[in-house]
Amino acid sequence: MQAFHIHITGLVQGVGFRPWVHKLASNFSLDGYVNNGLDGVHIYCAGNEDDVNEFYHSIIEHPPAQAMITAHKIMPYPSPIKKGFYIQKSERNNPVLLLITPDITLCEDCRREIKTLGNKRYQYPFTTCVNCGPRYSITNNFPYDRENTTMHALTQCKSCEEEYQNLKDIRYHSQTNSCANCFIEMHLFEKDGNELTYNQVEYIEQIVHRLRVGKILAVKGVGGYLLLCDATNEKSIKILRDRKFRPSKPFAILYADIEMAFADLAISPLELTALKDKSAPIVLCAIKTFPENGICMDLIAPKLNSIGAMLPSSALLQLIADQFGKPLIATSANISGSPIIYKDTDAVQSLKSIADSILTYDREIVAPQDDSVLQISNRGQKIILRRSRGLAPNYYPVTIPALPSLTLAMGAELKAAFAISKDQMLFVSQFLGDQESVESQDSFDAALEHVSGLLDFKPKQILIDQHPKYFVSEKGRELSKKNEAPLCSIQHHEAHFAAVLAENKLLELKEPILGIIWDGAGYGTDGQIWGGEVFIYDQGEIKRTAHLKYFPQLMGDKMSKEPRLSALSILRNFPLAQNLIQKHFTSQEWTYYQQVIRQPNALYTSSMGRLIDGVACILGLIPVCSYEGESAMLLEALANKCKSRSYDYYHLPLIGDEFDWTVLINELIHDWFQKEANEVIAWKFFYSLAKAIARTSNHFFIDKIAFSGGVFQNALLVDMIIEILQHKRQIYFHVQMSPNDECISMGQMAWFSKFGDSIKTESIHL
Repeated sequence: MQAFHIHITGLVQGVGFRPWVHKLASNFSLDGYVNNGLDGVHIYCAGNEDDVNEFYHSIIEHPPAQAMITAHKIMPYPSPIKKGFYIQKSERNNPVLLLITPDITLCEDCRREIKTLGNKRYQYPFTTCVNCGPRYSITNNFPYDRENTTMHALTQCKSCEEEYQNLKDIRYHSQTNSCANCFIEMHLFEKDGNELTYNQVEYIEQIVHRLRVGKILAVKGVGGYLLLCDATNEKSIKILRDRKFRPSKPFAILYADIEMAFADLAISPLELTALKDKSAPIVLCAIKTFPENGICMDLIAPKLNSIGAMLPSSALLQLIADQFGKPLIATSANISGSPIIYKDTDAVQSLKSIADSILTYDREIVAPQDDSVLQISNRGQKIILRRSRGLAPNYYPVTIPALPSLTLAMGAELKAAFAISKDQMLFVSQFLGDQESVESQDSFDAALEHVSGLLDFKPKQILIDQHPKYFVSEKGRELSKKNEAPLCSIQHHEAHFAAVLAENKLLELKEPILGIIWDGAGYGTDGQIWGGEVFIYDQGEIKRTAHLKYFPQLMGDKMSKEPRLSALSILRNFPLAQNLIQKHFTSQEWTYYQQVIRQPNALYTSSMGRLIDGVACILGLIPVCSYEGESAMLLEALANKCKSRSYDYYHLPLIGDEFDWTVLINELIHDWFQKEANEVIAWKFFYSLAKAIARTSNHFFIDKIAFSGGVFQNALLVDMIIEILQHKRQIYFHVQMSPNDECISMGQMAWFSKFGDSIKTESIHL
């Protein structure tokens, strides 16, 4: 019999690949073995050559459901093969060449088992199998075996060991296997630090009892701690907001099942598919006029017309949600401005000021992750708002031609995420938050160290944002010196543009592409704050060809948090209209800021985000934000209330290379003084932006338009663009990445792949 060696790379560890290969080999009566290596899965087999070839093609054409094969090959194997087929111990004798398996939500088989009376895993909160469970969050090292995860100290009972060795069992070689006889131990702490001891079933009962009497619970999830409370209990939600210092930022809701969610939400088929995805994301869904579960909508998502809904991602959350029987608030457990808490000792110490009780368990998290968040526009466009648990850290398939080797892209300061390239593989980290606090910076460092360790990665090139004061850029400079790696700084909005071009495989295109890059802020090459930019990519070159007309950036970064300052800057040449916003200032503030706007200003902005903030304030929605993006969300929600949706719009003319927003504001103010309804004005404002994009395309005679930047998280605006342009132009949005700054590191990588050879990198000794 001829012997062969089959080598498969990609997302092939932690997805049941070896057990599946073993079962398939048995069907073909082949001899040999399969094992994990640092560079993928290796199969050594012997048998009839036709059978081996059919076996090989079956593997490639029908891999396990969670697997992704990036490369494969078969070759003759000269050594003898023993009789039988088995799974051999993993090896560590090759360079790391693997995708990192993300955490996978509870599968239907396991979900059914925990609800089936008499089943071994009935009500067992850590039920998993080869098809589901934590992966990235518990992986210490490769290859993916139990001893390389935080499950290593837990010994399987005899029954679980039999499952682990049983070829026909769904837990055959399941590395996260456990049951009520070899359980992951839970611990329940009161806020005074006192630990209460119960048996395993009673812990869930105690959690549910506390929720029913209005308590707030911190519960350890797959990627970090969650805060839970009754979504129908007004008092509990108010207490949670007070304790978390979160006056209005919307909460997500955990539903036990899709039927419970349907009672409150208008869920489209695409949203339903997203909710059931293996990543178990939070999905923004429209709230029904009369939600049946009695949720406190005004407290959960104040002044908004949609909420973030999620289904349980683990057996523990499923059991809590099932037994509670009503929707639950489920929000990341953190102190305001800090990253999600994931260490047990930190949770017991730090969350006692928020939670009445804290549930921990003895499975360590090494890669903390918030829940991923996305929305689907009415016209079916998927918009990722936060790319994290279940989606990170892989980016596949790689859409960057000539991906630079061994490169680290540091990304941006807000909504940080780094990117790593190695051996034609691309990894983009989970969302790591805004890097203002020391805790967030420590979290960034830890995530970078963890992923670098898994991949045995040492950078030979480092990419940073051009902003001179970003923490992540300064960190990049430090790493450049430490690793003696050249440094390249890349303009923020060019990185945005490069990201959406790469995602849509447009970097090699020969014809021109228009880039509409609208966000809150990015450091411009002229030293001003950009954010309302138009680029053209043509002949392998990116050029800034137009931008929103500059207006004063008042009080530095404070302006991004106070829409009233954006409104004041916009209205400084509209003195008669300033009384629209005077009520948002004290008399002392008004006097002071009137002096400020009359003085020459050193810093200006072209930010579309700040223009949107200003309009939101002019319409009386919000003077000061309590969370990032609040004003834009409120303005979108107001526009969505508009019943008389006409095709009227305000003019935003392109004069030279500037969009003159003063014309738009003048017409908008006229509408307001004519007593036009605010929702109509909001609708016309967003429609005006979409019309301006269409006119810009006509102006430059360009048929292809790509969009990036946080402004395009606005589903209403995206739908307007699609409505106006879909049959006239080719339009491109992000695919796997968010349009916000989470895409910057990927864009830096794409930009450098195209322009890196033509620019001079900074000296590593600077």
